[in-house]
Amino acid sequence: MKVKLNTLLSLTDQLRVSYKNMVGDYSKFFSKSQGAFKGEKRTYVPREGTIDDPSKRGVTLVTTTVKEKFDYFIENVSEFVDSLFSQERTNAIGAAHANLIVDGKDWGDFTSLELLRLKSLLESSDLGNIGAMLSHIPVRSDSEIWDPATDDEYKEREIFQTEKFTGVNKTTIKTPFVPLDPNLQGKELPANYQAQVIQRDEVLELGDYTRQSFSGEWSHRQKAAALKRREILLTSVTKALKDANNVEAVDSVIKADRLFKYLFFGRN
Repeated sequence: MKVKLNTLLSLTDQLRVSYKNMVGDYSKFFSKSQGAFKGEKRTYVPREGTIDDPSKRGVTLVTTTVKEKFDYFIENVSEFVDSLFSQERTNAIGAAHANLIVDGKDWGDFTSLELLRLKSLLESSDLGNIGAMLSHIPVRSDSEIWDPATDDEYKEREIFQTEKFTGVNKTTIKTPFVPLDPNLQGKELPANYQAQVIQRDEVLELGDYTRQSFSGEWSHRQKAAALKRREILLTSVTKALKDANNVEAVDSVIKADRLFKYLFFGRN
């Protein structure tokens, strides 16, 4: 019975971690447990009239052999490796393809390799994280009203402006002032008279001003829509990949048994 490509993909996804862990475990075992590959047998027969020394006798059995370890390795990774290369061969032949339908529009027919690359571009960080970039798009404040900018220097550019605010720049100055004492009005001032001096505030208008803000940022709605479109596109690609992979898998001549028996034992 022919295996479907989507079955191979499921197998490789499921077994990938096990294979990786087994390679790591073997590396660690070969490095740290070399005693498992060693054995020893010690005998001792004392001469007549001498004291026996039992500590000079003993047996340490070999726990495992490299061949046994490799035989076990090949047996347990074959399903993953065989599926992996069959998957790649099937993809290379180009039988796996599907139409990409995005938000109701047909973008065209794509191979599974193209779809996989697109999926990686949308969600992987290998070429930069698109999702993080979109989430950091700067946005305009919702607490102000923004309209397309009308200044000549901003024409034909996606720049927005707030309403122009006008006002007067003012300051307060203090002016010395000597109030008239009604008790001394029309009379000669007494000797050593000290007139009272007070400070009077006067408002001075310094000039007129305007204030207007401009922004090349996006609105919150634009940002949310871009993030939503990434989600829609990613979902569409995932659906197309599922459809594309609904084809019969093509067996590869590279098999785990052949690969590792040559690598480990030199069998061609």
